[in-house]
Amino acid sequence: MSSRIGVVPTRLIAASIALAFALCLLGVLATAQTDIQPKDEVFGGYSWLHPNGHVDFGYRVEDIPVGFDVSNVYYLPAAHNLGVLFDGSGHFHGSEDTDVGYLLGGLQYKWHTDTFSPFVRAFVGVARISPPTYIDEWQVAAGGGGGFDLNITHRFALRLAQVDYIYSNYHAKVTFFGSPQWNSIRLAAGIVVNLGDYYAPALAATCSAQPTEVIEGEPITVTATGANFNPKHTVTYAWTTNGGKLDMANAQSAKIDTTGVAAGAYTANATLTDAKMRKMNSATCAAPFTVKAKPMNPPQVSCSANPTTVTAGGPSTITATATSQDAGVTISSYSYTTTAGTVSGTGTSATLDTTGAPAGTITVTVTATDSRGLTANCTASVTVEGVPAAPQVSARTPIQFIPRPKQKYIPWRVDNEAKAILDDDASALKNEPNAKLVIVGYADGEPQPTMGTGKKRHKMDLAPQRAVNAKAYLVQQQGIDPGRIEVRKGTGKDHDADIFWVPQGADTATAPLLQGTTPVDESVVTPSENAYPKPKTAAPMHHHKKAAAAGAAETTGDAVAEGAEATGKAVKKGAKKTGHAVKKGAEETKDAVTPH
Repeated sequence: MSSRIGVVPTRLIAASIALAFALCLLGVLATAQTDIQPKDEVFGGYSWLHPNGHVDFGYRVEDIPVGFDVSNVYYLPAAHNLGVLFDGSGHFHGSEDTDVGYLLGGLQYKWHTDTFSPFVRAFVGVARISPPTYIDEWQVAAGGGGGFDLNITHRFALRLAQVDYIYSNYHAKVTFFGSPQWNSIRLAAGIVVNLGDYYAPALAATCSAQPTEVIEGEPITVTATGANFNPKHTVTYAWTTNGGKLDMANAQSAKIDTTGVAAGAYTANATLTDAKMRKMNSATCAAPFTVKAKPMNPPQVSCSANPTTVTAGGPSTITATATSQDAGVTISSYSYTTTAGTVSGTGTSATLDTTGAPAGTITVTVTATDSRGLTANCTASVTVEGVPAAPQVSARTPIQFIPRPKQKYIPWRVDNEAKAILDDDASALKNEPNAKLVIVGYADGEPQPTMGTGKKRHKMDLAPQRAVNAKAYLVQQQGIDPGRIEVRKGTGKDHDADIFWVPQGADTATAPLLQGTTPVDESVVTPSENAYPKPKTAAPMHHHKKAAAAGAAETTGDAVAEGAEATGKAVKKGAKKTGHAVKKGAEETKDAVTPH
């Protein structure tokens, strides 16, 4: 029985030791990368022991609930998870039963993580067994176990469970039955304190591109920055890229020429190396960047017209300005089209000719073409006004040559009513210094007065005389420039003279109102002496002086109507008394005093 019991612990111990050495080997090959990598670990806490053995008289030792366990693990510099273990524990029943203590040493492997850290261990040492009635006995002890810790901080952790198997012996002085082998199970929990730190963060690198997006042909600067490298060591750089050409590949920063690179996404990669480190001595990073095709923006063009409003047939200058927002692009040409009229020019300006264009709005379209053949348009509007109607001759109030009550009738004389009308015409001429008048006299069907005596006796052309006399009044009494008054003769009317207003620019040759009239030769037809009533300027004369003046008028042939009528009446009365001879003399006298 005892031999079989001894074989099992031996196998467990061998398996535990083999596992411990396997874990040690793994620790040498690979060190876990975690922030918590202490150099030394101190544990202290409560321990419970299941002795699973007998003392003298075959007495089986009960479980010992009172105990402590302390340990220290020094982790190896080359394998931060593997450490040398020193462990001691004490378990007390008091004076009535057996006490047990252990002093152990061995190896511990711990998977350091930032949270839960499991561990396994193997150890050998001594066990001190103290029965209450006999001398203490020291025996060899060996075993192994494991557990796991909950990390609170880098320095502190809670050991939630530790389970160890410990093999030892007790050689009883008095025995009746039972094996000397003890297969004890030890449980413990407590606090772990981490001392020192092996943690060395892994080398890292970050790459950046500036700018991250460019147009084909623009340069990019890429930069690599290392982290956790030893500042005393020299770091080497190696750049590669799948887009563009690097100006240098072994510097911290490099420039990439993107000329000729197709549009797309690319990456620049850098490897940073610390040659003095034997393991994990490099870090890599990547800087993504995007290359865009050169923009193909059309030109930006604006245009204007000057003037914007013209009279039909008038010109307007069209000016265009075009630019390209794309670098290196120029404007190669301008072209012009129009909805009416004609436009000529190929540069930044052209001339619009509106000859023949109808009144309204003309739209000129300008097309600008850049050096890549891209085009853009703008429009300019020109308003064409129709040619204003030519000024027209218009009729004013005519003057009449007819008998009026209480007035002496002289068929060619401008009477007071006609003078009033002509006064209005004079005012209008003074207000419009560029206007003119045309006076047309009429006398169709009227008897023509005779003029002169003897062989010079002839009939008066009454129609032009009326026009000339009306002009004489305007010139002599109203001070109108004679060049502003044209006199004509017309047909189809009698006892009348028409007054026509001629504004500046009016064509009298084509005026409908003047058709059928003929100009008067003013060198032949001159104003009558009694063309219009003269204003009284002298004091009244006595009767005998008046008679003398009348006689003088008769002698000199003055064409005053009152003197002619008075003389005619006197001669007529004398003819009745003296007979036919006197009557004939009176008629001759009348002819003699008729003005010419």
